[in-house]
Amino acid sequence: MLTFTPEQRRRFAADIDGEYQPKTKKPIVLVGLMGSGKTALGKRLAVALGLSFVDSDTIIEKKSGLLIRNIFEISGEAKFREMEHKTILSNLKSSPVILSTGGGAFCNPKTRAAIKTHAISVWLDAKPTDLLHRIGNTSSRPLLNAGDPLQILSDLRQQRMADYQQAELHVKTGRHSLRLSMKKILNILEQNSYIEAVSDKNDK
Repeated sequence: MLTFTPEQRRRFAADIDGEYQPKTKKPIVLVGLMGSGKTALGKRLAVALGLSFVDSDTIIEKKSGLLIRNIFEISGEAKFREMEHKTILSNLKSSPVILSTGGGAFCNPKTRAAIKTHAISVWLDAKPTDLLHRIGNTSSRPLLNAGDPLQILSDLRQQRMADYQQAELHVKTGRHSLRLSMKKILNILEQNSYIEAVSDKNDK
């Protein structure tokens, strides 16, 4: 679980309108393609709800001592997906957290079933052009270095669409500011009675 510094908390809080608290003990799992905002928005959502933030890829890298791309190269995708499944499952059954998952996690039937059973899944969705704009430098994204990054993102979105559509909630992030995207996420969670507003910044 990631620990935020006081300065990070202040910065994240600046993108949150109002104060909220969870009404469920289920973890909230963010799914979607790279660049959709799972990490940036997940950290802010954790601060907004007073929960811990967990990134499944980060946990796997720390435990294995290898980068995700190296695990793929050495052991193959099947081995990685099994590691990913175990990591995600262990966090679904612990205390409530905000969990950011890798882009392909929700496409694994076994992992998707576990998330749908034990958690609230939120698909953060954006057009490939917006994803690429947000990613910026693609050098740290090996998957995008095998050809035209925009075409690869377009193909991935098409391939994974049916899986992502099985998420319980759907939020379009587009090129919105973090503050606007947070407002959309908090609104849909509140509308579905998973969280409740304690106060609004305008009330202060």
